[in-house]
Amino acid sequence: MSTVVVAKDGKDVDPKLWTPAHAAIIKAAAKDAQVSRIFANPAIKKALCREAGRDRAWLRKVRVWYGHDYHFHVRIYCPADSPQCVSDAPLVGGDGCSHQDLDWWFTDAALHPKPSHEKPPLRMADLPAACRQVLMAP
Repeated sequence: MSTVVVAKDGKDVDPKLWTPAHAAIIKAAAKDAQVSRIFANPAIKKALCREAGRDRAWLRKVRVWYGHDYHFHVRIYCPADSPQCVSDAPLVGGDGCSHQDLDWWFTDAALHPKPSHEKPPLRMADLPAACRQVLMAP
């Protein structure tokens, strides 16, 4: 079972739940040469920045995104033999830990966004042909 490791106010991790093992697995994934980006909750990024020490280069791959308070997503680089794969734009410099990078995520607007219009559900027909093939495979 997954556990929400972010504190109820969303401004930091819950110190009763967050452990060095959480940081270690994200760090290990970020240091993998095949990993392009990792998406994590702002409070998790904040904790990683605080706890990283001097070895900080891997932090730039950890990108903040909504949710992700009990899991993280790993995006790998496009394989060379996959011409339909679309690569991400290159990462900009820095480790993503500055006040400029993180402060907005802890504002009331970010922590409590106004409801938006619901997106229509993603349909199989909306996916690229290669994705449909994977989903339809036996």
